[in-house]
Amino acid sequence: MGRVVSPSPSSPQKSSVIAKIMVVQPSFLMQNVIMHQFLLYSTFLIAILALFFGLYAQGRVAKVEKASKELDWDAVANITGDLATLKKTIQTLNNRLNGMHSPKVAEQELMMQLLQNQGQQKNGKMVGG
Repeated sequence: MGRVVSPSPSSPQKSSVIAKIMVVQPSFLMQNVIMHQFLLYSTFLIAILALFFGLYAQGRVAKVEKASKELDWDAVANITGDLATLKKTIQTLNNRLNGMHSPKVAEQELMMQLLQNQGQQKNGKMVGG
């Protein structure tokens, strides 16, 4: 009679190989296709966004150039001086608001120094030789 040969554990059966080819590989290929399409469309979208951001930046630079086209060096120097004056004024105001530049404190210190100097002058005794 015929003998039934059992497959060895190291060699796969035909049915498992066919199932793997028919089921696993198409799903793997489908995932690859979906991933490649996603990458293609996402890079296209990012490139379009970069183009729009570049055009927006170019428009802003053109606007600044147009606004500063008629400026000469005297006007730039005047603007710089005005900005320095304004900065100094703002710093002084902030210091006053924070209490760091209080005129009352300076006046009190001067009065205390004057009182101490007057006290030393009234002594009248000479020290030394």
